[in-house]
Amino acid sequence: MKKNTSLFLLGSCLIFGANCYAADAAWWTEADKRIEEYRKAPLHVTVIDQQGKKVAGAEVRVAMTRHAFEFGSAVKVAAINDPKQEDYRQKILELFNSGTFENALKVKAWSGDFGPAVGPESTVQALHWTHENRIKIRGHAMTGNSIRRSSKAFVKLHEEGGKPAIMEAVMKSIDDKAAQTGFAIDEWDVVNHPVGIQRPGREAAGAGNSQPSGQVFGIEESIGWFERSRANLPEGRLYLNESGVLPSPEDDSPQVQKYLTWINHVNASGLLDGVGLQAHFRGDPDIISIEGRLNKIAAVGLPIRITEFTLNGSDEEKQGQFTREFMTLVFSHPSVVGFQCWGFWEGAIFQPEVAMFRKDWSAKPNGVVYQDLVFEKWWTDESGRTDRAGDYQTSAFLGEYEISVSTGGKTVMKTHILDKTGETLVIQLD
Repeated sequence: MKKNTSLFLLGSCLIFGANCYAADAAWWTEADKRIEEYRKAPLHVTVIDQQGKKVAGAEVRVAMTRHAFEFGSAVKVAAINDPKQEDYRQKILELFNSGTFENALKVKAWSGDFGPAVGPESTVQALHWTHENRIKIRGHAMTGNSIRRSSKAFVKLHEEGGKPAIMEAVMKSIDDKAAQTGFAIDEWDVVNHPVGIQRPGREAAGAGNSQPSGQVFGIEESIGWFERSRANLPEGRLYLNESGVLPSPEDDSPQVQKYLTWINHVNASGLLDGVGLQAHFRGDPDIISIEGRLNKIAAVGLPIRITEFTLNGSDEEKQGQFTREFMTLVFSHPSVVGFQCWGFWEGAIFQPEVAMFRKDWSAKPNGVVYQDLVFEKWWTDESGRTDRAGDYQTSAFLGEYEISVSTGGKTVMKTHILDKTGETLVIQLD
C-alpha cells in the first residue's frame, strides 16, 4: 500500500468537498467527527540528545506507510501467479493491505472443479506471494452453501452416502484448508450466504422458512463447522458472511431479521468473532438508510467487515459519488474493521462495469475517489519542529509510520506503529 500524491478531481467538483454528494452537510460533518475520534490518535515525538537532554528546534517528519484499517479487494489467484501480470501484482501492492481470493478457496475450486489454475497448489502459491508482501488474505469461504453449489466430488458423496458422508467430507475439507493455508490465513467466512441461500432443517427460529433445491444442512450443522474451524484455528477469526442486508429496502426486512437470527444463534455458542456484510448495490442507494441497517447489525456488538462492495450501473460519476459516501460511512463507523471491494480491474473481475480501473489501468471516478480517500484525506504525512521541551505533537491516522528527526545536518529514522494508546515515541540523536 503506497501513497499517491496526485490531486484528484471528479467531474467539475473537487472531490474532497461534500456539496457534490447526496448526503447533507450535517451528515458529512458528523462522519468526519467520528473519523477523528475512532481512526486517529495523538502522535507524540520527544527528541533527546546522547545525554538524555531534550532537543528543541529539531525537524520532525511523520510519514505514514500503512493503514491500520484494512482496505482490500477480491483478487484472482491465476492473475497473481501469471508472470505476465506484473502490473496486476504491483497495483495490489500499491492500493491494498488486505483482500481475499475471489473463488479459489471455495468448495468447487478447492476440490479441483475449476482446474489446476485455481486448485489448492496454485492457491497456496499465490498465498505465499500475498503473505510475503503483507497482504492479509481472508478465507472465503470455509464451507459450501448447498449440494447444488457444491463440488462434483461432494455431489457424488451425497448421492452414494447421503448426509452423513458429506458431513464427514466437509469436516475433512475444513481440516485440509486450515492445514494448507494456516501459515497466512487466520480469518475465515466459515458460512457464506446462510440467509441468501436459506437452509432448512434444525434452524434457529426465523432463520429461514423455505427449502431451496439441494439444501441438506441446517444451522446446527453449521455450528459444527464453526467448532471444527475453531479446533483447527484456535486463535483465528471466524465470520458469517451475507449479502442483501445493507442494500435491503427496509431496516426490518426479512433478510435483515433472518441474518440477525443467525448472528445471534452462532454468537450464543461463543464461536462467532465477526460479521461479514456483502455490499452489492444497484441504482441510487440512500446512504442514510444504509447507515440505519449498519447500525442495526452493529448493535450485536461484534466487529463488522464490508466484504464485497460494488455498485452496478453505467453512470461512472454516480459510482464515484456513492463510493465516497459509502467508504466515508464505513470508515467512520466504530464497529467496522475493514472495507473490501469485489475486484478492482476490468481485466480480472466478475463484472467489469464495477471495476475501479479500466483495462489500460486508467482510473474510473470510483478509483479516483478510492485513492483520494485512502492516500490523501485519510493519510498523514507532515512535518514540523520540536518545541522548547523537545516535543512534536500532531493527530495522525492509525497505522505504521517512518519518523525522521533532523538536526545539525544529521538525520535519525525510526519506524513506529500508532494505535489508539497514542504512546510517546522517544528518539535519541546520535
